Amino acid sequence: MTHARFFFRRTLGVAILLAVAELVSAQPAPRPALVPDVRGAWRMRDGGLVALYQTAAHDSGWRFVDFRTGASHQLYVRDSVSLTSSDAWSGATPARIRYTVSLDARGRAAGLTVTHAGATARRGRRVAIREDTTSFTSGDVTLAGKIMFPDAESGPWPVVVYVHGSDDTPSVDRVWEAYLLAANGVAMFVFDKRGTGRSGGTYTQMFGTLSDDVVAATHWLRKQPGIDTTRIGLAGFSQGGWVAPLAASKDSGIRFVLVGYGMTMSIAEEDRLEAPLKLRERGFDDKDIGEFEELNTAIHRAAERRFADGWGEVESAAAKYRDRRWMTALADMQTWASLVLAMGVERAKVAMPEMLRTFVDPFYNSVPTLETLDIPILWLIAGDDIEAPPGPTVAALAKLRRSGKNIKVRIFPHTDHGMTEFTMTGSHRTRTRYAPDYAPTMVRWIRKQVRR
Repeated sequence: MTHARFFFRRTLGVAILLAVAELVSAQPAPRPALVPDVRGAWRMRDGGLVALYQTAAHDSGWRFVDFRTGASHQLYVRDSVSLTSSDAWSGATPARIRYTVSLDARGRAAGLTVTHAGATARRGRRVAIREDTTSFTSGDVTLAGKIMFPDAESGPWPVVVYVHGSDDTPSVDRVWEAYLLAANGVAMFVFDKRGTGRSGGTYTQMFGTLSDDVVAATHWLRKQPGIDTTRIGLAGFSQGGWVAPLAASKDSGIRFVLVGYGMTMSIAEEDRLEAPLKLRERGFDDKDIGEFEELNTAIHRAAERRFADGWGEVESAAAKYRDRRWMTALADMQTWASLVLAMGVERAKVAMPEMLRTFVDPFYNSVPTLETLDIPILWLIAGDDIEAPPGPTVAALAKLRRSGKNIKVRIFPHTDHGMTEFTMTGSHRTRTRYAPDYAPTMVRWIRKQVRR
């Protein structure tokens, strides 16, 4: 999720109507009983590796991902041992693919058959992965997590700590990267961020606090059996691209950092670049965008003053352009400007300073942190990322590389946030699949880092 978008949601959450709407939308629909626990990785006879994993606690809260092709589909439970999907990224119909699980003598999921209409069925066997649910403490907060081990016998294993993005949703059981790595000989530790899932504490986007939680996780891991304490790395995605390097700067035992579709620039700079791009994609011209940027610049100037003043300039620009068509378009774009207009300036004068004091630091730039790190870093960039515009990050990383930093950069063309390819329908982006080499690139690089 874009950070401006989450900033929008969390601030506007002061409003009772939004809170009620989110509560209602979050209620899980009844789910047909799926007898075996089908979450996991499956090695297909054709050599491919796929995963089934749960994204939410309802019928359509399942996904399939093929790590070789990047194909991914939303799944719907059909009966106790099978699910179906369309051949698109999401949507139940037409149900062209069926995923059928076969059980072993003890009633556990052991085999998987993927049948696509008009194609030969693919068959595979479940990969042996041990999942250990656990908890650890960060300061006075208890955080819930899970270690995904490659199997139940060998070890000690190298481990990667998953550092997830800005969503206020749990991560345990809901990230396919854990199955990808465990199936390729590397353990992964995933934990619910504070204030989410089974973790305690209050949800926050303060990077200092979040990085402290990651460091607490690495310290806890070093005391666990089956973990090779000399081979611990971090993988941060989206907002995690700020948090993971900051955590590594606090823990000299971190061996490497991988960043997926993250940025070096600040959240404020992200909003400054993202909002005009979204307007342009919706067909607005240079004149429209110039007018919008007058309003947006006023808001950002007020933010630089911690929203203590500068509101007169904001009110003047909002009144000047109140009848513009782009003002209407802002209503569902979820940018800083949208947030202020939706709340109204008087409410924003109260809410925005409080957000900056207690919830988020929109001006943190990770370049100074990266300058202190001498460990290998891989930065994976979505080439057409509209939520995290890549230009400034690519330039900053190039400068760091020229200074001698061990940073590798891989840009995936025609991909959006999340490293998903897409098609355009008017001004709407429709995801089609993950970039085919995205998962293999992660595996190759991480395995290289943990090689003895």
